[in-house]
Amino acid sequence: MADLFYDVRNALVVGNYHQAIAEASGVRTTSRKTEEVNAFQTEKETLLALGQIGLGQGEAVIAQLSSATNPVLIAVKNWATFCLAVKNCSDASQLTSAVEAPLQVLTEAAAEVSPERIQIAVFASSALFTIGNNGEALKLAKRWLDEVKKPQTTSMQRQLTALRAVVVEALLKIRRVDLARSEVRSMEQSDEESVLTVLYSGITSLYEGSASLESYHNAMRCFKEVTTICGQSVMISNLMALAQIGLGEFKSAEKCLFDALAVRPGDPDTSTNLAVVASHLGMAPDAVNRCITQAKTNIGPWSRTYAAMSAKFDEAVTQFKQSA
Repeated sequence: MADLFYDVRNALVVGNYHQAIAEASGVRTTSRKTEEVNAFQTEKETLLALGQIGLGQGEAVIAQLSSATNPVLIAVKNWATFCLAVKNCSDASQLTSAVEAPLQVLTEAAAEVSPERIQIAVFASSALFTIGNNGEALKLAKRWLDEVKKPQTTSMQRQLTALRAVVVEALLKIRRVDLARSEVRSMEQSDEESVLTVLYSGITSLYEGSASLESYHNAMRCFKEVTTICGQSVMISNLMALAQIGLGEFKSAEKCLFDALAVRPGDPDTSTNLAVVASHLGMAPDAVNRCITQAKTNIGPWSRTYAAMSAKFDEAVTQFKQSA
């Protein structure tokens, strides 16, 4: 059977949320079997909601799924609640408390392993990773991967690949690049042609670049392959720019980032990376400072960390003055 949502899922993977919503809205099924129609409708609603969440429209998703009874759609609603809490929290030091309630709901829903509910585990482990609880994210994801060893459908296999991608992210975050590469190999063995597999192979290569310059070339090859399949996106432009920075190709990186800003002005990752490139290109201090100010203004992981570090610095200065 043809994968009706192939392009939709790929658009979500690379962050092209408008495209994902547009394409998902137009997908129809010709099946008349009640079970297949219900499964189709659940997947369609899930993908549409994920596109909206990606665009920051969590409130709309919560309202649309307020009366949902399907466990997966309930998890999508809870994921939207979690993402909304993250979006509204500008202080990294307060992030954990801000998301405590939706996080608990997500992790409790993922307590019982079931092949039909792998998507719920993806949300729960992703939430744990988002707040920096990499150990618990790995523990949850690995438990599901260990217990659901033989997926019964291609849909389950796709979800297991997504869950393994969370494992790769968490391992990279704790600098276990060797283990992350091992997980990527497992992804390649089970779903080699998946865009997620190619993408995370490239991301892992970025982390391997400090040991081998060739790894940055490998990363570029992976990102170009993803672009061939999915088209260009802000996410891929940023990843390409990181590879180019690793290769010392700062002007090329700058072009990639300007292309990304043209698509999504104010993107926090792009602003942060542009500040790095500006510094490497030896721009005037005023120009570099403008880039840094822009990066601080756009709420994201870097700006939250910057704000937290600035607060700690200010506190240290105050304590020093009081003790002097």
